[in-house]
Amino acid sequence: MAGWRSRALVAVLAAAMVWGGAGSAAADPNIQVPGVDDGVPNCAVLQPRAFAGYIGTNDPKPARKMDESFTSPPKDWCNTSVGYSRLWFGKPKGATFGIPDTPHALFPYNNAELLAKPVFKPGWTMTMRVGGTEQIPTWAGTTGWGASNRSIDPLGLELAWFMYNGANKPVGDASTLAKPIINALGMDFPRGFFLMTKRAGEIVPQIRLLPLNILKKEHDYSVVLGGKDVRFYIDGKEAGTDIAPFYVDGKKRGGPGSHYGTFDNPPIGTWTDISRQPVPLLGQMWLDSGYWFPLPLPEWNNRWQKAYMSRYVQGPTGQTPLTLTGWNGFS
Repeated sequence: MAGWRSRALVAVLAAAMVWGGAGSAAADPNIQVPGVDDGVPNCAVLQPRAFAGYIGTNDPKPARKMDESFTSPPKDWCNTSVGYSRLWFGKPKGATFGIPDTPHALFPYNNAELLAKPVFKPGWTMTMRVGGTEQIPTWAGTTGWGASNRSIDPLGLELAWFMYNGANKPVGDASTLAKPIINALGMDFPRGFFLMTKRAGEIVPQIRLLPLNILKKEHDYSVVLGGKDVRFYIDGKEAGTDIAPFYVDGKKRGGPGSHYGTFDNPPIGTWTDISRQPVPLLGQMWLDSGYWFPLPLPEWNNRWQKAYMSRYVQGPTGQTPLTLTGWNGFS
């Protein structure tokens, strides 16, 4: 299912090449041909490898420690932005992701997105300070942050991320017709704010809902990837675990000792596409204007929406903090 977002992106970009021409990339709209947008190179996902099932950086780097504050356009990142989305860089918010209101978007789908080029792998942790999400619960579209391997192949797709998915009433109400099927597969219905993981070789991801009020404040979000499990943390505490039990979608969840933020299907990071080239895990964040599940549909919004990532840190687990407050970087 998560691969549908990637396949929708490829379909929109292919159509955009016809709509906008296949010449050199203009600042807007971004249609992911080679070029630079908002100071960051396009990942250029419409390279031949897209047809082999991969829409990542096309230039991954070996895993290394990272501590990025985005005070200027970052060097070891690229964008997979689409349409009239915007990226800004500078103090104090770091990387800001922006999507225009629909009347001014002038494009069927707008996506602001950054990918790290250095690989993320098992045995490592990433911590991202994310904020500006106070109005996200009323946004028709998606946002998320964490790791994925950018595979279009539903079998090969891997991910471990925090995600929000929202819709306007007609689309949202219609999508809930699929809810009994999703619940029967052992997942929460992916609408609202949730944790999501998927391992290569498996078709069905694991999804667990989180309270929307988490998005009212800036937090440090961590993904700790191990060989046997993947764990999610918020401000140094396991997500949904080191808090009182809470109710989402009419169900009591989490609470002390529940290990609500631990999943037993961790990504492996070693999958290959049909061309037998690796599709490694990469850190990422995005904000877009499309409903995601069960059908990727453009949505209507009457305002701009922004979110920011003011710091991104990755490194070996044990050396990488779960909260960035008071942390002065790798020694």
